[in-house]
Order: sequence, then C-alpha cells, then structure tokens
Amino acid sequence: MAENISEFDPERWCFFVGRNYERADLRGRDLRGINFTACNFRGADLSGADMRGSLFVRADFSRACLYKCQAQGADFSAADLTCAYLKAADFSGARLYRSVLKGARCKNARFHDTDLTLADICQADMLGARFDRAITDGLRNIDRAIFRWFLSPLGGKPCYDPFPDATVLEESVLGDHSFQENSGLGMSGLDYAPAEMDFA
Repeated sequence: MAENISEFDPERWCFFVGRNYERADLRGRDLRGINFTACNFRGADLSGADMRGSLFVRADFSRACLYKCQAQGADFSAADLTCAYLKAADFSGARLYRSVLKGARCKNARFHDTDLTLADICQADMLGARFDRAITDGLRNIDRAIFRWFLSPLGGKPCYDPFPDATVLEESVLGDHSFQENSGLGMSGLDYAPAEMDFA
C-alpha cells in the first residue's frame, strides 16, 4: 500500500483477476500495471494496446490479436497464446515463463531481454522476430517453429523446408504492417499494399 495516498493511482493498481474479456474490443487501450491473472482474452482484439508492466499470469490469449501491442515488462507466465496474432508486438523485458505460443504469428515481434524459459513455440511463425539477450533455457519445440521461408525463383507460395536455388526470407517483407503477404503475392498486383511500400 502506498505510504502517501496522493501518490496512489487507483487506475494503475487495479485487479481484474479471473474476468472474461472473450472477443472484447480493447484496441489501443491503456492497460498498464493492471493484474489480469487468469483472465479470458480468447479472440479479443488488443491491437496497439499498452500492456506494459501488467500481470497476465495464466491468462488465455488463444486466437487473440496483439498486433503492435506494447507489452514491455509484462508477465505472461503460463499464459496460453495459442494461435495468437503477435505481429510487431514488443515483449522486451517481459516474462513468458512456461507460456504456450503454439501456432502463434510472431512476425517481427521483439523479445529483447525476454524470459522465454520453458515456453512452447511449436509451429509458431517467428519470421523476423528478434531475441537479443532473451533467456531461452529449455525453450520447447524450437525445431518445429518457423524462422525462415523459402521462395522458389519460379514464384508461388513460400514453403518452410529448404530446397536448391531457393531464396531465403528471414523477415517479413511488409515489416510491421499487417497485410496479406503469404498468398497470392504475385497474382493480385499488390493492390492491398500501402502506397509507401515500393516493391520495385
């Protein structure tokens, strides 16, 4: 408890333990420093949310969208992020101890100084993700995660297994933009890409 009540900010010391936010629209919300332990965020949209320093221990984020969220220093210990969309999310300094990221889309996500001890990344798409100084002791299913795409010089869809004369792609072509990039890439005329992106 704060000694000086004038320094006590009730919005930063809220407890929402065990609540249901399934399919909630929380885009761009300020969720800093809040205890969301064991909450249900299945299918919720948290795009661009500020989640810095919050507690999400054992929270369920399966199929949730955390696109470009700021989760620095947050605690996701034992959280379920199965099939979550984490493109360009920033987990720098966060704790993902024993978290489950099976099938998560983590393109260009940042895991700098992140504790990923015993996390499960089976079939997670880590294309362009950064892990500078991350703690990866006991990281599970690293051999089943996707860190590179292989493109045929003749065109077509990317594949995950190397083959002769393949072009290796180690980061997302679209950077932290969220547009279709893995299907129809030469067939649609790129009419879905923003004008500032020059593919010539």
